[in-house]
Amino acid sequence: MKKSIFFMAGCAVALASCTQTDVIEEGVQSSAIGFENAVNKESRAFTSVNDLTKFFVYGYYTKANATNNPVNVFDGETVTLADGAWGYTNTRYWVPDATYRFYAYSCENGTSTCEAGLDLTGTTIEQRALSLTGYTLHDHHDLIFATNDNGIIGKETGNAKVAFTFKHILSKINVVFDSEFAPGYDVVISNVRFENIYDKGNYDPYDEWTSESRTSTNENNPTKVELALVSGKDVASAADANVEGSVELKAETVSGYVIPHEYGESLVRLVFDIDVKQGDDTMFSRTLTGSWKPNWGLGKAYTYNVTISGTAADLEPIVFETSQSIDGWGEGDTSEVKMDFSAN
Repeated sequence: MKKSIFFMAGCAVALASCTQTDVIEEGVQSSAIGFENAVNKESRAFTSVNDLTKFFVYGYYTKANATNNPVNVFDGETVTLADGAWGYTNTRYWVPDATYRFYAYSCENGTSTCEAGLDLTGTTIEQRALSLTGYTLHDHHDLIFATNDNGIIGKETGNAKVAFTFKHILSKINVVFDSEFAPGYDVVISNVRFENIYDKGNYDPYDEWTSESRTSTNENNPTKVELALVSGKDVASAADANVEGSVELKAETVSGYVIPHEYGESLVRLVFDIDVKQGDDTMFSRTLTGSWKPNWGLGKAYTYNVTISGTAADLEPIVFETSQSIDGWGEGDTSEVKMDFSAN
């Protein structure tokens, strides 16, 4: 009989604590708009600010006497890192006394899968903010976003570079597998994936995410995020308690990214293949599935711990009957034997 595995979600703390790094650009006039950057160091993709080499910037300004007439300054301009400095084409210059608001995002330095833009027809800061429309999960890319919408006043001279602090706006997930099998059994994990998830959505820095759709809900081709196994960690082996210093090995996946969403029903499935081996013999080979309703939060990382046992794997254990019996003594030969003890 097929059984679903019960697993418990452990939520890591939200990614926080950004560190800012100044990038000095030689020969840039103070009236030119330049950039420096900061990015969260906890990201798998962006492990340090040095991993960020490209982002897209948007920005506009308004004047005190014309706040309802925003002027577009940056509209998806690519800002790239070269020789330790951030640069872009067609240099823009500060307008004295104008109030600037900037936005930026980067999809792990790759090509965007969404439509991005400012709505300068809006009458409020919130309405004009950069939005990402139709973002689709792809290639395990992290997605970071930054705003500097408190307003920067342009000056005639002495303008500082625009500093961004990026934040992660997806949810990060991975899976760790534990084995409760006895020593001598290896559980080989493969083809780990999360199925039936929202893989397309819209992001707004004020409304955050709205999950738009699943690309496919066909059972034969569900929307999914596939998680590769960490090299050398595809086998969950039970520790041998009789061997001093033995350490339990855990199968573990790399991190993947999903659109933040609170699921109201048990729609999401964690699916994986397992092979249980004893030496060279494969005792069991099957695809296992568990369903639940996660609540994935923006910028949060989740590790799912899955314990594999013989029961969960549908293996028939070898057991011994509790009431044992012992056969009685059989009757021996009762024939009479006569021995002569006469003296010599």
